[in-house]
Amino acid sequence: MFILTREQGRVIRARTGFYDVQHGDIVLRCTLRGTLKRRRRSETGRRIYADPVAVGDKVIFTQLDAEEGVVAEILPRETKFSRQYAGNQGDIEQVIVANANQIVVVNSTRMPPLNFRTLDRFLILAEAGDMEAVICLNKMDLVDAAVREEFTTTFTNYEKLGYQVLYTSTHKPESLDALRHILQDQFSVIVGASGVGKSSLLNAIQPDLGLRTGEVGLKTEKGRHTTTLVELFPLEIGGDVADTPGIREVGLWGVDTDNLEYYFPEMEPYLGTCKFNDCAHVAEPDCAIQDAVETGEIHAERYRSYVVLRTGETTDYKMPGS
Repeated sequence: MFILTREQGRVIRARTGFYDVQHGDIVLRCTLRGTLKRRRRSETGRRIYADPVAVGDKVIFTQLDAEEGVVAEILPRETKFSRQYAGNQGDIEQVIVANANQIVVVNSTRMPPLNFRTLDRFLILAEAGDMEAVICLNKMDLVDAAVREEFTTTFTNYEKLGYQVLYTSTHKPESLDALRHILQDQFSVIVGASGVGKSSLLNAIQPDLGLRTGEVGLKTEKGRHTTTLVELFPLEIGGDVADTPGIREVGLWGVDTDNLEYYFPEMEPYLGTCKFNDCAHVAEPDCAIQDAVETGEIHAERYRSYVVLRTGETTDYKMPGS
């Protein structure tokens, strides 16, 4: 017979309506107390959360028996990685992972090709959620020396902005040392599109994870979803890592697009120096930021990301050679 007591645990796996909560050496399959279920909606009944609980959440739960429990309270989050819920769902927040220290944004050189618009969206969401961001360019073995040099030159612009850039290939174990160092003793979230190699990288770092991987279609160069839910894993090198399903829609959440320039650190030195105080830095005359793009002080592709997000354009740019 169990004595019903309130304990603190952490959500390590989330499915619709059910949450695996770890407390010490035990993992319980938990549901939500009714008051928490109602947090999905506002007082007017409008849905505001895809799910009130996320992997990484610290929660107060009651153990019902050897296998099940009930989550009664979600403790305040230190950080969160959120996006706008995919599809035509209106303004609904989807918290993917809570309380992580950093996001590792995995991209691939080919299959699927690198998409700078998606990368920049991830970087903005990391800043909006108060997390550090690391860029990982994977599948370096799929491109020749000239294209590798082109990628390195391009990503130097991100390094100048303070982002650490890793170049990896699961076929070259020595290339994984920097990623291993980044993950050690941290709570990291691995994000990226389907097929970029997130699970393959984690399997290479720690083979006993046994994460499912899949091939990328040769015709479409798009990945297939192999990771179907967010799951938290402890690492033998110390720390934890959350593997996430491939994300195709990176809708911004918690970001004021009218002040989007504040999420682009290279624009900061020019803010307040345009001719017009309400300059949107898109088509206005005497714009300091547009001038900086013309002179090469702001990278053209980063500026293009800004314009796409600021104006709502949907045309995405693929890097030449990919």
